[in-house]
Amino acid sequence: MSGKSRLTAHLDEPVKVGILHSLSGTMAISEPSLKDAALMAIAEINQAGGVLGKRILPIIEDGASYPTVFATQTKKLIEQDRVATIFGCWTSASRKAVIPILEQFNTLLWYPCQYEGLESSKHIFYMGSCANQQIEPAVNWLLKNQAQRFYLLGSDYVFPRTANKIIKAQLKLKGGICVAENYVSLGEKDFHNNIALIKKTKPDIVFSTLNGDSNLAFYQQYQKAGITAAQIPIMAVSFAEEELRRLEGNAATGHYAVCSYFQSLTLPNNKVFVENFKAKYGASRVTSDPIEAAYFQVYLWKNAVEKAGSFATDKVRNAAYGLSFNAPGGEVYIAKNHHLWKHFRIGKVSTSSQFEVVYEFPEPIKPLPWLGVEELKTPTSALIMDLLGELANGIQDNCQLEANSRSQDELMTELVAYNRQLRVTQQQLIASQGREKLLKRRLASQIRHSLDLETVVRIAVEEIRNLLNIDRCQFIWCYQSKDYISYKLAFRATQSKMATSSCIIDNIEVVKILGAKIVQADYLCIANVAQDSQLEANVRQQLQNLNLKALWAAPVHTRSGQVGIISCEQCHQPRKWAEHEIELLESVIDQLAIAIEQAQLYKKSQIAAAAAQAQAQKLQQTIEELQQTQAQLIQTEKMSTLGQLVAGIAHEMNNPASFICGNLNYAKEYTNDLLKLLSLYQKHYPQPDPEIKHCAQAVELDFLKSDLPKIIHSMEVGSNRIHHLVMSLRNYSRRDRTHMQAVDLHEGIESTLLILNNRLKPHGSFPGIEIIRDYGNLPPVECYPAEISQVFTNILGNAVDAIEELFVRNRENHSNVPRICIHTEAAGEETVTIKIVDNGPGIEPEVIKQLFEPFFTTKPIGKGTGLGLSISHQIVVEKHKGKLECFSQPEEGTTFLIELPVNHSAKVEKKITRVFPVAQSSV
Repeated sequence: MSGKSRLTAHLDEPVKVGILHSLSGTMAISEPSLKDAALMAIAEINQAGGVLGKRILPIIEDGASYPTVFATQTKKLIEQDRVATIFGCWTSASRKAVIPILEQFNTLLWYPCQYEGLESSKHIFYMGSCANQQIEPAVNWLLKNQAQRFYLLGSDYVFPRTANKIIKAQLKLKGGICVAENYVSLGEKDFHNNIALIKKTKPDIVFSTLNGDSNLAFYQQYQKAGITAAQIPIMAVSFAEEELRRLEGNAATGHYAVCSYFQSLTLPNNKVFVENFKAKYGASRVTSDPIEAAYFQVYLWKNAVEKAGSFATDKVRNAAYGLSFNAPGGEVYIAKNHHLWKHFRIGKVSTSSQFEVVYEFPEPIKPLPWLGVEELKTPTSALIMDLLGELANGIQDNCQLEANSRSQDELMTELVAYNRQLRVTQQQLIASQGREKLLKRRLASQIRHSLDLETVVRIAVEEIRNLLNIDRCQFIWCYQSKDYISYKLAFRATQSKMATSSCIIDNIEVVKILGAKIVQADYLCIANVAQDSQLEANVRQQLQNLNLKALWAAPVHTRSGQVGIISCEQCHQPRKWAEHEIELLESVIDQLAIAIEQAQLYKKSQIAAAAAQAQAQKLQQTIEELQQTQAQLIQTEKMSTLGQLVAGIAHEMNNPASFICGNLNYAKEYTNDLLKLLSLYQKHYPQPDPEIKHCAQAVELDFLKSDLPKIIHSMEVGSNRIHHLVMSLRNYSRRDRTHMQAVDLHEGIESTLLILNNRLKPHGSFPGIEIIRDYGNLPPVECYPAEISQVFTNILGNAVDAIEELFVRNRENHSNVPRICIHTEAAGEETVTIKIVDNGPGIEPEVIKQLFEPFFTTKPIGKGTGLGLSISHQIVVEKHKGKLECFSQPEEGTTFLIELPVNHSAKVEKKITRVFPVAQSSV
């Protein structure tokens, strides 16, 4: 072939792409349509000339609804088929399973489904919505539309579990309630227990993250249970037109779904898209959110390849950033974090089995897969993103552990059932042949009731030896490698009167000689070693040298692949093994194999359970650390902003105030001199010129002489007040006091009261709040001044809120004067106490128990975040080693007690010394 011909053939070669979806299994209800959408886009692109002059050749593989299969097929597509890129996956479990393969071979995956976020792989372009584009706005819309009580139901894998954690945090922050949270296995069809719980808890909304064909069973059983959409609607995130068309009747009518795209959209591009899809695959077919994404992601890949001028992964990745596409559901944009700016819409199922859009966000939403942490300009942002990623991976690992545990439980159930059948068969055999001795000893029962491997082996060996009255019985483990077999004794039982006999050799040489022959046979039965024709002459001689006269041995094969050998040996005389003895030994070996398998499974389940428990504890600790970190970040940012604002105001006020204060003394002095000079003129020139006399009358000279010093004095008082206010603002902001130091706590309290002064004054019908100061003689207290001021602000601000709320609620019947009392005293030489007492409405005992928990608040949405008292508790208790307690009864007001050590560093040093005593040195 000429060089020109070879070049033409090379250019004619198609570019291969992989399409990887579940075409079988529980997800086959949803994923095949995504394959169809990708194939339609490929056909359109090929008809228009292909990509860089090459025709696209799709290679289709089935993930079979199992993450491990997805990983295997991904490797096959890349290594064997040599695809340029892959379009596929649905569940987060399948996506996470293929990431290591993509990283190993540096290949891109285009993922079309919404997911939980907390991930940003450079080998994946995420075409679906993340949590801030779907979950969070959906919950906000529901809360705004009077849905306060949520029942969370999802399939048991990483996306539903992570999404529900986000929902619960959002509900806690905004005053919603999670009445229950349940998960079912992928493909589960029985929801009667879940529906019974829904009826019992009476939520306002069922928030569903079910996936696959579980949706069909749930909606049908939900309708059959008599619950209508008008009573308790369902809001689903993975239920779209494809699932809706397979649902019989009107079981989903009136329920909601939240997506970026619906088939019912009237956009021009969408009309063409729907018509083409139906023309290609049939009039009964429908489009949906993931189908739309599976379609336009092929075009985005094509555009990135053509922009890069190459199919190379790194070049395509860089070219994709910033690309946009006018998709059927509206224009989408690829962000640098590999996610799309996407639209947000809520659809309601109509009687025509389509979704009617009832709400639409006016513009595409920016993707924030890390819940907005990526936009915090703090040193800990990267750490928090790592922790969030570990959280999602931990949930995935935990789900996998639970799935493995369920598989082990199912296997154990099968083993128990098989064991029962085996016991029945054994009992029938015993009854038919009259072996009462085996029944009396209950060998099978003893083996079956032990889950310890050593105990199982010991009982079996001892009972066989006793039952058959043989000289010796041994159980030996057999370890096989490619060209070598080794043996290890597990247990040996010997007849007591023969234990010291010279003919009983304490070794496993018999099994070493015959091991290969025993393992390959069902059993080896030798009545007389000296005359047995099964053995070669040299083998017979070796066995006779070991004083062996008769032998029955058989392999024990377990399902895990381990092999053991039961060896029954006679050393004094040959023995004819009876048929019923051989049948008995075969039965015992079958039982023993099952018992060993049970013991091994039990040990594995214990290890898995311990690992799952450790993982759960680690996850719980991670969640708590995340909550604390989130709370600290929010409060630190808020207080930092407030401190900067207050410090800025104080600085700006200080400049003109200093100018006025600095010049008032001179103005006062100059005024006095001028008045003195004027008096001298009046004394020595009592008859002024008419013009001067007229001017003196016009300016009212006598009044001016008496009033001007008063004005100067008034200005002096005002400027001192401004100076005092500036100093208080500066003390409150503490911009120059961010380290631990000894301070006057009264100064911090007064600065806080100054900041809150406007809220303490009377306004409208509110009479104002009286502040009673009962200050003791406090020593300087070592603390972080800015953070202690923050504690005073939170507690006093809450007290003002409570009093105002009580006054508004009982305006006509409110006879008490609103009052806050602040009492301070030194409790010994090491501690000071501050009590802040209000005569507000008081607090219920149930609320007091949760008062210092992060994000807990009794205030309406938008009024409070639930962070103030939680942060205050951390500042006082954890950072200053003090106490913060609340005492209250309904209608009796509230008391907050703060205890702080006077010398914080000494207390910490003392505590460390007590917990970790220092050993005396010998030096």
